[in-house]
Amino acid sequence: MINHVYVIKSDGKIVFHKTYGSVKVDDSLVSVFLSAVSSFAGSLTEGEVKSVVTGRLKFVYTGGPGRYKDYLFVFCADQGDDELGLRERLKRARDSFIEDYGIQALSWDGNDTSVFDGFISSLEKILMGVIKIALVGFGGVGKTTILNLMRGAEIPLDYNPTIAVDVKRLTGISDRYECIIWDFAGQERYTPLWTFLLRGTNIVLMVTDSTVENVVETKKVYLDIIKEKQEERILITYCLANKQDMPRAMKPKLVERLLGIPTYPMVGINPTFRENLTDLISKAIEEWSKSVTIEEE
Repeated sequence: MINHVYVIKSDGKIVFHKTYGSVKVDDSLVSVFLSAVSSFAGSLTEGEVKSVVTGRLKFVYTGGPGRYKDYLFVFCADQGDDELGLRERLKRARDSFIEDYGIQALSWDGNDTSVFDGFISSLEKILMGVIKIALVGFGGVGKTTILNLMRGAEIPLDYNPTIAVDVKRLTGISDRYECIIWDFAGQERYTPLWTFLLRGTNIVLMVTDSTVENVVETKKVYLDIIKEKQEERILITYCLANKQDMPRAMKPKLVERLLGIPTYPMVGINPTFRENLTDLISKAIEEWSKSVTIEEE
């Protein structure tokens, strides 16, 4: 999660600072680091975002555009957080700050930072607004078909394997969060990427084709990877027992018993399952949100 948010000038003065989460950092060391980084703010290409990892923390930073080039916008996050999501939110936070407080920042005297306190409201909407959902499973089990079903897109009749990963934005799922779904390639040659791609994930939808062979292999290959990630962060995991319309399909309750994961029936090529799917994702988001709140307390 994001632990600290900073807006600083190239001379090292902190314009805005907000702390989140429970991870503590040495303010004096952070101040030295930010001062060093800020000295390079003016050399950043406009719109460029960079990051640096130190210990278990990651600093993601970008400079401001035009006359704001001497300002640096920084997120201090957990080392394993999804960088794509961090970069996107950082740019949105930068643009929001400049739009709402750009004039005050240019005329700021370097003393009273309370003039920027109102930015907290806009910032929190940006920070709390992204959920990363991962579709995982072997090739051919119907992950991309299910993704198209979620999005209300046309469902392909032919099988075209996903190459590496496909990232899409989901709309109409949650009023509180922006949902980004990652469709992972299931071919064996992409196995080394799975652990990396799961970084920063909040919800995993593990897809099987409901055959005995596939369920057994899914348990053997995927569960260890997911359990490893669950030790690092809160990760809600459901199984979608897809292809329930096929003759050899195992019943969801039996799949659940074998995998030890809440399992739900799915027929990815059937549009009538879309409502069930969106309700399930909403349920997973609510479960994740409650878990995060309990952990922070």
